[in-house]
This record gives sequence, structure tokens and C-alpha cells, in this order.
Amino acid sequence: MNNDWTFPDNVLAILRQTTWDPAAICIFDGVSGGLLWSDEYPREAMAECLSDNNWAFRYVLAYRASLIRGEPREEFSAPWDQLVAECPNWPGLRPERQSIALCDQLNAAQARFARKFQEVDTKYGDTRREG
Repeated sequence: MNNDWTFPDNVLAILRQTTWDPAAICIFDGVSGGLLWSDEYPREAMAECLSDNNWAFRYVLAYRASLIRGEPREEFSAPWDQLVAECPNWPGLRPERQSIALCDQLNAAQARFARKFQEVDTKYGDTRREG
């Protein structure tokens, strides 16, 4: 089990093989509060992380969100720094994916997520309130 917030070697090997896709789709990850592009984490990389109870990819997304907001959160920087050093061509490191120009998009996505979460919580929340 990897307890230090960094990627295990087997995941780094997968991430080194990722390539930038100019048509990659961007989504909001509600757990990390960050943006995620479809070319960044192949399924096998995610599966390896999750099977090892490793959340480095979430910390990377959270750290990048802090860069986009212009307020770096150093407590999330270790796996980001690891990718910079060991996977310099990883698509998630592209300058346009950490640009402050994405701040409005990130904030809007986070607000949509919060609204949807609140709707679900209101509709399906604590069932002890009923009956």
C-alpha cells in the first residue's frame, strides 16, 4: 500500500505512455474539486491506484485546481512534483490545463456540482427525518 500520496512505479509506467489528445473531454471531479481531461488517466492507471488505495491522482487534480485559482496548495504538491520529474510529457502538465484562464470554468463547474449535490441531499438525504 502506498501511503505517501505519490504514484507507485507501475502507475508511473502507464502515465509515461499517455499522449495528449487535442479533442480530450474536460469534466469536473467533485471529490478533488478539480478539472480532469479524458487523456490524462487511462483506466488501467486508475484501477491500479484504486486497488492500492492510492489517491495521488486526486491530489494532483486538487493541486492543479489551486494553480488555476492562483493559490497553490502546497499540501497537495508531492504527486504533482513527482509527475513533473518522472512524467514530463503527461498531458495534465500542459500549461493551458493549469492556466488561470480556466478559473471561471472551474468555479462554474464546482458551483454546478454543489447545486446537484444539494438537490440529491435534499431529495434523498437523511431518511431518519421521515417517519
